Amino acid sequence: MRAIVGAGLLASAFAPLLALIAVLKLPTLGWVSWAILAGCLLSLVLLWLVFRSLARIQPRPVESVEVRREDERALTFASSYIVPVVVALFGDDVASLAATVLLILLLVVIYVRAGLYHLNPTLAVVGFRLYQVTAASGAVTMVLSRSRYLPQQGVVECRYLGDDVAIQLKGRP
Repeated sequence: MRAIVGAGLLASAFAPLLALIAVLKLPTLGWVSWAILAGCLLSLVLLWLVFRSLARIQPRPVESVEVRREDERALTFASSYIVPVVVALFGDDVASLAATVLLILLLVVIYVRAGLYHLNPTLAVVGFRLYQVTAASGAVTMVLSRSRYLPQQGVVECRYLGDDVAIQLKGRP
């Protein structure tokens, strides 16, 4: 289950970057660009399946003592897209394509190794906000939620995506 969730979040996190590069390189790559765009659409379907599977998991309560908005972290991550896009945009040779692929692979490795599931631009686009929640136990959890407000002191019901990343599927917009 954790592998499917991780794959869905990984694919959807990089779908906007790959779609942008595919559109920019459509004249050069031809059918490959269309295949990349189809893969990006499939990543959204996989994300939807992830949400459906997460809905079946029993939520766990987190008793919060402090909550901070952290939406700028997702923006910072999305900003890391700039370098591969610039390389892809201004280079039409094999070396530029190789550099773009290597930069994207580097971002993927960092994303996976650091467990940065909460830094997903696609989730931000569909309305999820990022919160840093400090629990009564002192544990810090990054919580994705559609709610505009999480209680500073109260219970947050969420499902864990990783050791310190959780998602609240039922939230107030």
